[in-house]
Amino acid sequence: MRRIFLTILASLTVFGIGTTAEQYPNIKPEWKCHYSRKDRSICKVFPNFALKKGLCNPEPAMLGHIVWCQEDITVTEQDDCGEWETYEAVVITYRQVYANGAWGKKFKRTFRKEPTIVTPPVIYK
Repeated sequence: MRRIFLTILASLTVFGIGTTAEQYPNIKPEWKCHYSRKDRSICKVFPNFALKKGLCNPEPAMLGHIVWCQEDITVTEQDDCGEWETYEAVVITYRQVYANGAWGKKFKRTFRKEPTIVTPPVIYK
């Protein structure tokens, strides 16, 4: 098997296919003494800590908000007339997201679900 491979390889170099290898020594390789370093600043490695302590100068731009937590609740309220109203709601906790990957403060919003009023079952006499 080796003899067949060596014969094919020798025939390729004799017929001129192997001559392209002679051109490569004429091309000089690019020498690099050292490569550019990764950004290992504290703002990139520990973005939440750096934002909390105010170490990033200037502070990163806020990109938006993400949904952090979502919870279904039932709310019972008394209106101005003294009547009680029960409805289903969703409490969504949002969190700010900054450009360096850090998370900001949390804040909550309550949204009413539809149907707006949950009525208790009617008892007939």
